[in-house]
Amino acid sequence: MMRAGMDGARLNFSHGTHDEHKALIRNIRSAARKTGNTVAIIQDLQGPKIRVGVMPEGGLPLHDGQKITFSTAIDEYEHGGPIPVTYRRLHHDVKAGERILLDDGFMETVVTRVSGKTISAKVVVGGVLKSRKGLNLPDSNVSVDPFTQKDHDDLMFGLQEGVDWVVLSFISSPDVALHVRRIVGAAARAHGVRPPKIMAKIETKVAIDHFADILAVVDAVMLGRGDLGLEIPMEEVPIVQKTLVEECRKAHKPIIVATHMLDSMARNPRATRAEISDVANAVLDHTDAVMLSAESASGRYPVATVQAMASVVREAEASRYDVIAEPVSDIDGMPNAMAHTVAVLAQQELIDAIATTTAAGDVARSLSMYRPHVPIFLACQDDAEARQHMLFAGVYPVVTEQGSTDFPQRFHATLVKKGHIRAKHRVAYLSCAGGSLQLTIHGV
Repeated sequence: MMRAGMDGARLNFSHGTHDEHKALIRNIRSAARKTGNTVAIIQDLQGPKIRVGVMPEGGLPLHDGQKITFSTAIDEYEHGGPIPVTYRRLHHDVKAGERILLDDGFMETVVTRVSGKTISAKVVVGGVLKSRKGLNLPDSNVSVDPFTQKDHDDLMFGLQEGVDWVVLSFISSPDVALHVRRIVGAAARAHGVRPPKIMAKIETKVAIDHFADILAVVDAVMLGRGDLGLEIPMEEVPIVQKTLVEECRKAHKPIIVATHMLDSMARNPRATRAEISDVANAVLDHTDAVMLSAESASGRYPVATVQAMASVVREAEASRYDVIAEPVSDIDGMPNAMAHTVAVLAQQELIDAIATTTAAGDVARSLSMYRPHVPIFLACQDDAEARQHMLFAGVYPVVTEQGSTDFPQRFHATLVKKGHIRAKHRVAYLSCAGGSLQLTIHGV
């Protein structure tokens, strides 16, 4: 999958043990070394997600019109018994007539009665319910803890293992992000390591309502369209996607569009035309990354799926529609102005590549915002810093020595040696010299 185009690996901490995740992390790092790829490890915390418990192997069939029960007092399903639910206060939060949606809304039930810790319901839309599938409550007011003990334990494990990004699922306000940032900051200082970046997963109406405040305190955003489509009318999801992508781009923060992008390839070797269009349109919306879930985690064709997605992304990025014409009046500050100037040079095909350094601040983020049709090579201090920058569109991190006055010449030689560019290529270098941002064109 790395050779096919995978830039990041999301580990879903709603499933699996710490030992299993540790083995996955080891495998990812080992495969990255073997292939020479830079691959970010993204730890997706469960958050206040409500799920069913352990179900029979192969799942439990639910039929339209069937009467079933849920229980908040058990963890595992027993033959003929109630369906276990992980949220222990569910019986306090639901009432008769309210819907309980299962497995991203593919199954629907309606509550008929609540008695003690048992919830009786009628199946409206059936299916096969498997272990640990999600449970959504679009009609209920839920009082679940926004950052659970499990999240804390998983976060501390992730810090020990050196994950690159931490995703806060079902975030509803900036408070959780600020809390987690304090935790990772303290842990990083104590161990002398680089703290992971923090990403907010937007998948509820509440998160959309507080999006500006959340965006201000996180480093990136993931748009979880599956759960979001259960919280708001599904026809609104594409508009929300475009809006949030644009807000992130203007804030110079990367965004990942996720969920059901090539869903049919979990079962079939070819994607549908609609799925291909979905991926392409996300790119043309100017998202930084697109993500696979079940297609690569448990699907039958993981490598073919990554190949298909990478191919669509390349084609969309090469099109004339993936061009950003930012009004000059909207450009704020010297770094943005210089980034815009370099992007114009790329658009007019006057340069073959762009190069900068993390020592120059957030210039790479500004450059990425304009989506120039040439690669942006970013000099990073270490592997961890390089992995954290893999989510920015068009940015190619390169670990190399920094800090000297002859950075453009040295980095040019490094890029040539690694085969990223040719010696005669025209490269625009944005570097930091004497505290000032400096633009150098190599090869003119």
